[in-house]
Amino acid sequence: MFRKKNLLICIIFVLLSQSAFSQNSITIASFNLRIFGQSKAEKKPVLKAIAAIIKQFDVTAVQEIRDKDENSILKLMEEINSGAEKYGLLIGPRLGRTSSKEQYAFIYRLDKIRYDYFPVTWNDEKDKFEREPFIANFYAIEGNLDFVLVDIHTKPEDAENEMMLLPQVMEFATEYYGEKDVICLGDYNADGSYFREDEYFKIFSEEKYIWIIPNEADTNVAKSDMTYDRITATRSLAEDYLLEWGILKFDEIDLNGSISIKPLDISDHYPVWAMFNNNNDTD
Repeated sequence: MFRKKNLLICIIFVLLSQSAFSQNSITIASFNLRIFGQSKAEKKPVLKAIAAIIKQFDVTAVQEIRDKDENSILKLMEEINSGAEKYGLLIGPRLGRTSSKEQYAFIYRLDKIRYDYFPVTWNDEKDKFEREPFIANFYAIEGNLDFVLVDIHTKPEDAENEMMLLPQVMEFATEYYGEKDVICLGDYNADGSYFREDEYFKIFSEEKYIWIIPNEADTNVAKSDMTYDRITATRSLAEDYLLEWGILKFDEIDLNGSISIKPLDISDHYPVWAMFNNNNDTD
C-alpha cells in the first residue's frame, strides 16, 4: 500500500514539475515541516512524502527542525538524495529561548544552485527574535541570477514585533553580501490572531518590496483560511520575478483513501513557492 501511495505522489509531482517549472528558471520555496525530529524521520512513508515535496523546488527554506541530536535532517537528506538529482544542505544553529529549540535549513539542488560565502545568523544582541533569521547568499549555476535568502519562523505570540524587524534584517543582508536581491521567506505567522494581514503594507511597502504570497492565499492545512507563510522580495527582484507563484496543497493529492498517512503527518503548513528567471539579473 505504501509503495502504491508513494508512487502516486511521485508521479503527480513529476507532472507538476514538468508543467509548471522551466529549465530557464529556478523555483524558490519555503516549507515549515512542523516539529520535524526523530519521530517523524523514522516514519518512512512520511519521510518519502516530505522528500518528494522538497525535490519539486531548486532551493527550499525549511523551518521547525526540532532534534537535539540533529540526525533527523540527515535522514531526510539521505532520502532526498536517493534519486538522480543531488541536493546540498545548509543548516543553522539550534535556536530558541526555551528547551524546545529549532533549526532553519536551506536545501538546494546542486546542479542548479550554489551558495556564496558562509551563511550567517542574524546577530540579535537585544534578543528580539525567538529564533534569529538564518541568511545565505546563492546563485544560479546557469545564467546570472544571484540572491540572498532570509529564513524566518516568528514566535506566534510576538509575530508583529518580529515581522517589523525583517526589513532591517533584509537591509543587513544586502550590506553583508553586497547584494540588492534579497528574499525573506518562511513562516511569518502573518494572519489570524497573530497578525492583522491588512497591516502588512506598513511593514513591507510596495515601493520597496514585492509581495509574492498575497493576503488572500491560504497556506494553512487546517480548514481555516490563513496566510501564515510568506515570500517577500526586494523591489530589485522585479526584473527577475516571473510573476508565477504557488502553494503546493499536498492534501489535495489522492492518497488512495485506505492509506494511513494523513496530511498532518506531513505538516500543518503548505509549501509556498515562486519562480525567477535565470538570465535577467542586472545588478
